[in-house]
Amino acid sequence: MTRTTVPLRQLPLASLILALVAGSTAVASDAPATPAFDTLPLLDQSMPAAATFNVRYYTNCDDDGLGSLRQAVNASASGDSVRASPTLSCSTITLQSPLIFGQAYLDIQGLGADRTTITAAAGVDGGLINHIGSGRLNLQFLTLTGGHKYNSSQQAKGGCVYGASDVAINNARITHCTAKGLGSQMAVGGGVFSGGLTSLRLSEVSGNVAMTTSGTYTSGGGMYASGGVNMDRSVVAANAATSATNSWGGGFTTPGAATIVNSAIVNNSALTSGAAHIHPPSTSPNTITNTTVSGNSALRVGGLTCIGPTTIASSTITANRSAFGDSGGRIIGGGLDFGSGAHSIVSTIVTGNFSGSGDVTSSINLSGSSGATISGNHDHISGSTLALPSGTITTPLQMLPLALNNAVRPTHALRPTDPDVDAGSAPNGQSYDQRGAPFLRTVGNAPDIGAFELDADMIFRDSFDASIPTRTP
Repeated sequence: MTRTTVPLRQLPLASLILALVAGSTAVASDAPATPAFDTLPLLDQSMPAAATFNVRYYTNCDDDGLGSLRQAVNASASGDSVRASPTLSCSTITLQSPLIFGQAYLDIQGLGADRTTITAAAGVDGGLINHIGSGRLNLQFLTLTGGHKYNSSQQAKGGCVYGASDVAINNARITHCTAKGLGSQMAVGGGVFSGGLTSLRLSEVSGNVAMTTSGTYTSGGGMYASGGVNMDRSVVAANAATSATNSWGGGFTTPGAATIVNSAIVNNSALTSGAAHIHPPSTSPNTITNTTVSGNSALRVGGLTCIGPTTIASSTITANRSAFGDSGGRIIGGGLDFGSGAHSIVSTIVTGNFSGSGDVTSSINLSGSSGATISGNHDHISGSTLALPSGTITTPLQMLPLALNNAVRPTHALRPTDPDVDAGSAPNGQSYDQRGAPFLRTVGNAPDIGAFELDADMIFRDSFDASIPTRTP
């Protein structure tokens, strides 16, 4: 890649000295390419088009002062990239107060999710990263953990990350953060709150909690995204939205549209919509492809609630649990509940979920509001309150346990005797199953139904893998 060196911006002398100490360098706008983990297309993570931007390096793990992350952020202009020095020898930055900044666009990078961690000192409230600018915040190659946002005068938003606009998370981990509403205040986004679109790419959001002390509204245990969610090869796991009476979207909540590909939403919990509550305007479509939704739980709809036209392809929705079998006089499914309107399901498994006191043979797996319809083909859906496409397999089936199956995002492997083997299709010319290369989408006579493609020549674990995040009591 060719780089063009250009002069530093014209800065006041004091600012120029700070920038030089922090290692500021003007570079071409084609930032270093991120590692290619597999061959899927990437979500757009680009910064605003510009001839140049400044890279400012932080060189130590101090909370403040020359060479610190805080100093580099404060010295940056909109569109700059704040990065860990390649020679940074420490791994954990412990903030003594939240990092608050207002540049329109900013990019913050570490050396890797297992090499750079940002956390909070004991007793620090207000979260970790608070971006109050009007543009997008990029967070890349780092772990954010241990952030707390406890509010008694307004909503608690974003235990680790607050973004007034879009937030893009790339090759990063957001974990064990808490947003808590005190008194009568609500809490949204235990790990991440964004006022716009939240994008996850090759990232994990796990073990976060949105909670209140008075039973008021909580939503988005892992994330709350006001403008929609894009997930690409990511995991949302073991998050919770907790309230005595009113909590939604254990994994995430968005009133915008969701696009989810090659991802896993597992082991999350809430009172309603344990995996996710997706409720965009009726004209905004949701798309879920090559994705596993499993092990999520709620009183109502253990898995996904999808309002607005939704297309689901080559996915597996199983082992989710709803404690109640009905809500407001309407029967609800343990795995998937649609809002009114037209939806499409293709080559997807929705079985093995539980609702009410039923077992796998009697549970309702899929439900919908009045006016909801389903089109599609090559599906395995048992226990549905909605009419299913002709040819749908309806035999109840309990899947093999969730496991990594030689990958980094969990799936449910198929048995050679399962009816889903060689019974599916590959919508949109998919080349690989949820796990990505080298796991082909088609092995044998035809693709399998669901997110996992069985290959008899490969050996996988068929039991739960301890590295998949779970919630502890």
